[in-house]
This record gives sequence, structure tokens and C-alpha cells, in this order.
Amino acid sequence: MDAKKCWVSYPSEWQPMVQHWALMDIKGFSVRLREWKQLGSEKVIAITVGNPDAKTRLLITVPHAHEPAGTSACLNALCQIITGTYLDGTLTDLPIDKIRQKLLVTFIPDSNPQGRSRSPERVWDGSKYDNDAFLKIAFGIAANGERFGRYPEWSYWEHKPKQIGIVYEQVSDDLWVEPNTSRKSAHSKAIDELLAEDRYTHYLELHQHETDEAVLLPCWFDNLTKSQQAKLQEWAQRILSAWMEKGFQVHEQPYIPYRGQERQKFLRDFWVGRWEGGDWLCIEVRNNQHAKTGEPTTLEHQLKAMLTALSETFDWLLDSLSTQRATD
Repeated sequence: MDAKKCWVSYPSEWQPMVQHWALMDIKGFSVRLREWKQLGSEKVIAITVGNPDAKTRLLITVPHAHEPAGTSACLNALCQIITGTYLDGTLTDLPIDKIRQKLLVTFIPDSNPQGRSRSPERVWDGSKYDNDAFLKIAFGIAANGERFGRYPEWSYWEHKPKQIGIVYEQVSDDLWVEPNTSRKSAHSKAIDELLAEDRYTHYLELHQHETDEAVLLPCWFDNLTKSQQAKLQEWAQRILSAWMEKGFQVHEQPYIPYRGQERQKFLRDFWVGRWEGGDWLCIEVRNNQHAKTGEPTTLEHQLKAMLTALSETFDWLLDSLSTQRATD
């Protein structure tokens, strides 16, 4: 696989691809698209593939506009499942026949294309911006010149920032929101409709940050049963082990982020009442420059790490199905 040829991140690059795939005539297999409009001309697109009757149903989302590796990985995974190759034509290494037969998978490769369209870069590889400059693009520049704050929702006329961060989605003349902490976002609306219609059993959220690869547990993890906790730990360890086998530096244990902080409450409030009983996991792949070493994070590193997490998730789900059949 040639990672540079496989990289797509702007909605203008990948949305025409999935619209083309949806029109393809594939015997015994369909590609379903669903859309949600944002303010302006952009739209959030969900792409569903696999077996509509499958009991195991996975929803994969990419909420943040400054974290494009998840988008690129989703498109390459989709391309493999639909056509049998990566975007550069390299033959797939996914078990696509089993995925088509035994899973239902929905991808939201970018749930804030409005923000991504404002991004000055297709990839943040650490070659042009240090992390301070990068994060000011991501979150914005406040009226005093400092990095803008991080809010689920905020008023333009109250804050009057010098620059609006690409992480935020504009939902009205005065209101801007973060997709994965505000229920007024297109991301939130899409999740609600998809959960109601398809009854997903598993959810995987794709993110990036400026430290080692990591797997995050849900903020309500402590309230889960021991068996639920064990399943999530097993899923997380599969991803961490796969990363380590490929030479990535990782946080060796999955962890609950923002424990005791205000942001944990934002995340809990976002999910309360809409995800009960299903398996939920979040991954973080390196972005831009490593916060401790300053080492740039290449495009190849980002895409390989994200695709590894997706591939290991598919394998874990399929292995879980085989184990269930053996014990029935």
C-alpha cells in the first residue's frame, strides 16, 4: 500500500467516491448512504455495508475536523470491503467475505465536513506547524491572542475570537458547537438516527492526539458490569497488542480520559440515555508532532496506525462470533 496515494481527507475528495460506490451493482451486496445537512453547503454522510440481518453491528465515527487520519482509514477500509482493494489498487488484507456476511458496519468518515473544509492542510505531519500553531488552528485564537477555549457550545458575539477553530461546527448565526460534546451538532443528530434505526451493538470513535497511540475507555466504564468491562478490555488489548507488534509506541493500558475533569461531564452528558449496554471504545493515533519529543508524525505512521486499529477491530468481532457459536 502506498499511503500517500491512499490518503483522502477533504469531503471534496472522498464524498464523490462513496456516492459512486453506492451506485455500483454488486451481486448480493449493497452500499447504503444516509445524509445530514450542516449549515451552509456541507453534509455529513454515513455509509453502511455488510449484512443487514447481522446481529453484530458496528458504528465507526470521526468527529474532529483537525484529526483527518480516521477519515482516510475509513475510506480505505470501505474501499477494501466494497472493491477488494485499497484506494491505490493494492489487494485487500481484510477478511472482506466474512465482514460482508457476518457484520453490519456503518462508517461516518467525517462528522464535521464544514470544519474539515476550512482546514488549511490535508494532513498534519508536523512538517509545517509546531503543536502550538497547529492547536490554534484546531481550536481557534481568542480575542487576547491565546488559544481559544474548548466548549461544547459557545456564542460568537460573547467571545468574538480572532480566529474560529476548525474543530467547531456552526449551527446558527451566533452558535458554534463541538461535534462530540454538543447534542446540537450534526454528529449528534446522525448518531441518534442511526442508533434508532440500526440498533448497533458496538461503537468505535476515531481520534488523534499529540502523544503515543492509546485506547480510551468510556467515561461510564466504572458503572459497567464485570463482564462488560472484561469485553472492552479484551477489545482494547487486541488493538494495543497489534500496534506494539508493528512497532508503535503505545500507552500500555487502556484508560478513562479526563477522569474528574469538567470535560468528562461533557462526554457523559453527550452519551447518557443513548448508549446503554453496547460496547463503546475510542482510539487515539498520533497527530502532528509528539508532545514530548517534538518528533513529526508522518502521514504513513498515521494511516498505518489507524488502519491497524480498524483491522484488529474487525478480526476481534469475527473471532467473538466464532467463540459464541462454539459455546452455544
